[in-house]
Amino acid sequence: MSNKNKSTSNTPTSTPGFTPKRFKGIDYTQQPQSYWDDSSVLHATLRNVKGENRRRLIRDFHSLEQLDKVEPGLAKDILSTPERESLGRIHPSFLGGEYLPDYQATETEIARIVLDSTLRDVISLRARRTKTGLLRYSIVDEYEGIFILPMLPSRDPLTLGQIVDWIDQTRVEDNTDDGYGLGLTYTVSNHSQGDLGDRLEFFTTVESELYPQLTEHYRKLASEWVFQKFVEHQESETRASLIKSLIEEGKATDEADAIAILKEHGF
Repeated sequence: MSNKNKSTSNTPTSTPGFTPKRFKGIDYTQQPQSYWDDSSVLHATLRNVKGENRRRLIRDFHSLEQLDKVEPGLAKDILSTPERESLGRIHPSFLGGEYLPDYQATETEIARIVLDSTLRDVISLRARRTKTGLLRYSIVDEYEGIFILPMLPSRDPLTLGQIVDWIDQTRVEDNTDDGYGLGLTYTVSNHSQGDLGDRLEFFTTVESELYPQLTEHYRKLASEWVFQKFVEHQESETRASLIKSLIEEGKATDEADAIAILKEHGF
């Protein structure tokens, strides 16, 4: 793992032919007032904590209304090398996020992508306030990854729809699965390497304290992709056979449920 690289772009662009993805029940106009608003104690505590497992532990304390009992070391933004090594001896997943690049001045994390890998790898989406008042955005990971992304400089924080479109238009350099944005590309890559689609539905999690429905959007997107893979696997099957397969594989409880699922996915 390394903490040297940051990938940015300076021009607001849109990928040719890009079509925004939207799901019912999600408010894509939702917009935080500020990326530095500390009115939420949980957000103020989590804001720049790098380690994913440490963040999860802090959320657990918060859910038990015991945030005041969090050890100061647990809520540190950045751990020292000995502290990271100590966590890694507990389990490799405790290293996830701990080797992300340090934050620049006036920079904060606004969302993250967490992979269900051995090391629980993390990709961090960040915003930085410039001297002119503009917000500039960047994406970093723990491996000096290079991200090809449309930059979205703005005066105000992004709406949920804008951050979704940013994620969906970003590509990883040298990734052959370049038809997918960051919300799916790691899942698709694992599928290409042989893992079954339905086992990968929860491989990628996109999360943010500032955008509460961001995770829901990408859960729906992953579910849609997994279902598409299921249909492709059953491509020679009739509609009746698809319904039967859905029930047999535990994806539907009965025929009515299976029909509803097919309808939901446009079949």
